[in-house]
Amino acid sequence: MKFVTFSGPPSSGKTAVILKVIDCLKSAESKFGVIKFDCLTTYDDVLYKKAGVEVMVGLSGNLCPDHFYISNIDDCVKYGVEKGLDLLISESAGLCNRCSPHIKDVLAVCVIDSLSGVNTPKKIGPMLKFADIIVITKGDIISQAEREVFTFMVKSANPKAKILYVNGLTGQGAYELSLSIKEAKEVEDLEGKKLRFTMPSALCSYCLGETIIGEDYQTGNTKKINFQEIKCKSSPVSSYSLDENDEMIEKEDTIIKSITILGGHDKNGDAENIELTINVGEVICIVGPTGSGKSRLLEDIECMAKGDTPTGRIIKINGENLNANKLVAQLSQNMNFVMDVSVEEFIRMHAKSRNVRELKDITEKIVKYANELAGEKFSSDVPITQLSGGQSRALMIADTAFLSISPIVLIDEIENAGVDRSRALELLVKEGKIVFVSTHDPILALLGNKRIIIKNGAVSKVIITNTKERDNLRIMKKIDNKMSQLRNALRSGNKIDWNMEKYFQEED
Repeated sequence: MKFVTFSGPPSSGKTAVILKVIDCLKSAESKFGVIKFDCLTTYDDVLYKKAGVEVMVGLSGNLCPDHFYISNIDDCVKYGVEKGLDLLISESAGLCNRCSPHIKDVLAVCVIDSLSGVNTPKKIGPMLKFADIIVITKGDIISQAEREVFTFMVKSANPKAKILYVNGLTGQGAYELSLSIKEAKEVEDLEGKKLRFTMPSALCSYCLGETIIGEDYQTGNTKKINFQEIKCKSSPVSSYSLDENDEMIEKEDTIIKSITILGGHDKNGDAENIELTINVGEVICIVGPTGSGKSRLLEDIECMAKGDTPTGRIIKINGENLNANKLVAQLSQNMNFVMDVSVEEFIRMHAKSRNVRELKDITEKIVKYANELAGEKFSSDVPITQLSGGQSRALMIADTAFLSISPIVLIDEIENAGVDRSRALELLVKEGKIVFVSTHDPILALLGNKRIIIKNGAVSKVIITNTKERDNLRIMKKIDNKMSQLRNALRSGNKIDWNMEKYFQEED
């Protein structure tokens, strides 16, 4: 039987990730089991049973959950062997972040939530620092730069671990994780095996039931804070910071020459007859009715689909120094900032994680270009959480162009962002990116080198933008400029009571 340990902070998405991985591993003959360790109660066993997974629950109650875990894990493995399981997974939450559930010669996975804050990886103990694989969840909710900074912090805490990104809701990334689990070693029992790190040590009066607070009632293994030492320490640094000495562990950038989309099937299961290769410097626009599958194509590209997504598509890449964890930057419609820092601090943090030393120059450059793209300018000392939607998107486009290590950029409906669309695409292409844009905007659609037409969840055709369309694009841009002037007039409090027909006939 294969045995794998899963750990991570509470609510990081461990159960969802495990279920998606089991979906990828399922076959008619396979039998899976999970031992869920918790403190007081759990409802995850209901989810496992619903998925047809053999589940055991261990609740530590008033005992230390870590010690409860290690006292029972060998019996759990023996139980799994008796049940004839092909794979047993132990799931435990490191409530105090000092958890040490990983065992030598047993595949160890740590799941961590990117919404928990960029400093969290350095706050977590052995369950992250001694893991073989670190799974990052909820990365689709935060900004691209924050994803890269968070990944850097994970690498700093555990340079040897393999880092994977898994979406517990859609299952993206679960297939790659399942491949690693397939390679896990077989075990019969854990007798004589050793933990990778010691368990937390505690044997004090409170362990034995004492409830009264006060030094007279504190006996056994206790630890006191040295307040004199705290007073002597220098003033605290910002809660969001990277050490000046932090270096990128991998300095070799990814080089992509092309990306190829191999068709899967539409929503009815009919074959998607497409093989499309896109080269560096191209802008590909994706168009189609709402709900047709435009965002799904972007998601397939983001996770480098291997036939493991609902569409069955395969995405292939051609290049050098390829690292699937950093190929794609996504600028989504629901991008959020979770760090409470200024624009300048945000850029400097991202730049440090990329080992950029000229922090002042890169900060000024990104803010300059972001303000050229945004409808309304902003300064570098503004908190990023106070930026408007358009300003946020403009900042992320400039940041992605100059700092992101990802050679492929996915943009979902940039026309809704309030940014200069043409200049945004020009900037990204100039910096050597392959750009995919999902759009309903005819101007954006004609700005691309090609446009992919999506119907019923599949690519129905690919159109190369021709000379006549380029000529029409110039006319459409003139009309768009007129509309932009109207919007600015309304924002300035002016009346729109002039001769509209004559206005649109006039040259700019």
